[in-house]
Amino acid sequence: MKPTSEGYDPSSVASIIEYAQGLTGKCLADVVEIPTDEVNVQNRGNLGSLVERYFFEFLANNSDGPDFLEAGVELKVTGVKRNSHGDFQMKERLVLSMIDYSQIRNETWESSKFLRKCKNLLILFYLYDSNLPAQRLRFVLDPVLFQINESSDSRAIPTSDPRIIAIHPDDLAQIRRDWEFIREKVSENRAHELSEGDTFYLAACRKGSGGPKEVLRAQEDGGVPAKSRAFSFKQGFLNRLLANQFSQAASLGVGEMTTFESATKMKFSPYLGRTAEDISAELSFFKSGTNHKAFHRELALRILSGSSEKPRELVSAGIELKTVRLNGKKFPREHMSFPAFKYVDIVSEEWEESDFCQKLESKFLFVVFDINHLGQEILFKVGYWNMPYMDRMEAKKVWERTKSLVQNGLDKFPTARDNNVSHVRPHARNSEDTYLTPTGERWVKRCFWLNKQYVGSVIAAL
Repeated sequence: MKPTSEGYDPSSVASIIEYAQGLTGKCLADVVEIPTDEVNVQNRGNLGSLVERYFFEFLANNSDGPDFLEAGVELKVTGVKRNSHGDFQMKERLVLSMIDYSQIRNETWESSKFLRKCKNLLILFYLYDSNLPAQRLRFVLDPVLFQINESSDSRAIPTSDPRIIAIHPDDLAQIRRDWEFIREKVSENRAHELSEGDTFYLAACRKGSGGPKEVLRAQEDGGVPAKSRAFSFKQGFLNRLLANQFSQAASLGVGEMTTFESATKMKFSPYLGRTAEDISAELSFFKSGTNHKAFHRELALRILSGSSEKPRELVSAGIELKTVRLNGKKFPREHMSFPAFKYVDIVSEEWEESDFCQKLESKFLFVVFDINHLGQEILFKVGYWNMPYMDRMEAKKVWERTKSLVQNGLDKFPTARDNNVSHVRPHARNSEDTYLTPTGERWVKRCFWLNKQYVGSVIAAL
């Protein structure tokens, strides 16, 4: 790959950033002439290749090195949306580079293909709009260079430029731990079991066509064929980097020497075994009784952050905080619900893209309360968990059965007796709280649930 544009120096980081600045506030079609056969490109994923080809004037490459090889810079183009406060936030995760199941097992972090390719990420941000073709999407923020580089580099990178953000050493330590976890799982021929919930900031996201026709990739020594996956930064992590908010908001305390697990344990250890009422009083957190709907979640957040907000690390990692109440016999009082699904949506989805699958690939933090011998509710146990591969496959059966029933207009959904992991049941305010079905009927809202027996086994193993 050799850039041909005379508008920038492909060996200079500063020159590349300055040239990229020329897109801010404009769409690609405003600054370059695009051939007529590309004018109707609708796929947002093509915008990155259009920027490479017609703005920076080089062809995309599939090499192990970064796009701008001489400068050591990898180019990424990604979408943002406005949140309820009017601020820009990432539309989705940021896909970085493919995971090579054969190569990664022989790498170290320092020698990794990932670090070699992505140590300097130049990111251009466009405002997502599903109604516009790719070349008409407007770039709304200044370009940002994220540095994931632990060691010195011979290339001169300006440090005073506000568009250049070095990832904090504490975050970098966690990214390295995430990379090493993924490498270890691949080395054990368990690439088919990878999940975004395995890790915290750097994830192994799916990167294939999806569905039953997707071509699987071989593992070593005849291991189970695996779906293609790529390294990606989680959406919440990029949102924090984008806002450059390392020092803002409460911190869990994750760092170079402190993992998520150990930091969380330090937060909760002083309160384990104590009554919810006693903890609430100590933290000056008073509600109208401990049966208040949101009491247990808010109490957990007070322990974690001293407020009703999640610590920044949990937000960055997309952690699902779940409080579980046991019945005094180490058994959950109820099943665990997920958001209601829409009947008209599920029939057009594949499992890998479904909301339920996405939820089950999340990392969860369980905060568990039980009843002691005096009948008082106590903080019993805390731990991180993500669903094992075989259990996700069991939940997939429930999802596929549900999709088939909806397609055929049948409302006899899987129960907790039909599957040892999951089932479907109503999740509505009343019988009038409904969603439209593909056949034009209106059925009461339903959602997927994790069986309380299954949740009980998870809690026992924490």
